[in-house]
Amino acid sequence: MGKDPRMNTFKAMLCAVAGMTVLMPGSASAETVLRVGTFLPPQGVWHGPLEHFIETVNAKGSDIKLELVADPSSVSPFQLGDAVSGGVVDIAYLSGAFYTNLVPEADANKLFNIPVAELRENGAMDVLDQIHRQKMGAVFLGKLGDGIKYHIYTDKESSEPRFEGWNMRGTPLYRPFMESLGVNVIQMQGSEVYSAMEGGVVDGYAWPLWGIKDLGLLEVTKYRVEPGFYNAEISVLFNENSWNGLSEDQQKMMQDATIETEQWFIDYRNKIDDEQRSIQDEAGIQPVTFSEEDSKAFVTAADKAGWDVVLKNSPENGERIKELTYQDNQ
Repeated sequence: MGKDPRMNTFKAMLCAVAGMTVLMPGSASAETVLRVGTFLPPQGVWHGPLEHFIETVNAKGSDIKLELVADPSSVSPFQLGDAVSGGVVDIAYLSGAFYTNLVPEADANKLFNIPVAELRENGAMDVLDQIHRQKMGAVFLGKLGDGIKYHIYTDKESSEPRFEGWNMRGTPLYRPFMESLGVNVIQMQGSEVYSAMEGGVVDGYAWPLWGIKDLGLLEVTKYRVEPGFYNAEISVLFNENSWNGLSEDQQKMMQDATIETEQWFIDYRNKIDDEQRSIQDEAGIQPVTFSEEDSKAFVTAADKAGWDVVLKNSPENGERIKELTYQDNQ
């Protein structure tokens, strides 16, 4: 993957910042300002959890403050993993799909079906943290996104969970699964899906339950396939050198704020899920459902395709991660 020219511009901008510890106006002591980067535009429903996390930390009244300094307009999502690994930002709010070049195991994040609170209890988070420290020099601080499902959206109806010969927009995240359904996967940016649907270039696309209104896709979408599959997850990653520069009390405060945000997220997710379904209902998007047997086979096929990739790309860690994070519902 080539270097993103925006990264050089962003690094130059950060050179104006004299380290990560600055003296705030009117303060008698130094305050640690941690630079945060996000792979999503800093607005809308997807920004809500990060906004809550930043506000939670900043409201603690401690000597740590978080400042959002990078988003897709300055750093490509595919370069944000490198940015946090290299210390260009201290914290990254980033989906695993965007840094598999550094941590192939991150491709498994979307497959977890055990709640994050249980992952903290059964040791999974510790294993993920060790892998991230070893492979990208980053602390795996937390995980958001439990229960936000991806769906296949189409402009024509299918009577079975097979789409032989259909052209659909896809990404590496779900390409293996879609191809197992007979789909011809066409990779394109999310911003290009509207014109592709309108012009008949694609018959559908995969996207999370959240956000198709933001892409203007309501008017070119007629059906949403149920059930959903995978989880639209987001990790909170912390540059390891920056982390080691914090005191034990500061580290505990950051961990507590992350866990609090993970717990807060559950009610937020339920609220936004309801809102997004209502938006799609009002736009006339109809849910397409299949038999219980076919629906189960649909989800099983998605999980198998995903885990096959993870196990192939990480023979040393894949099985252990699956054991700790995934409950086979067959």
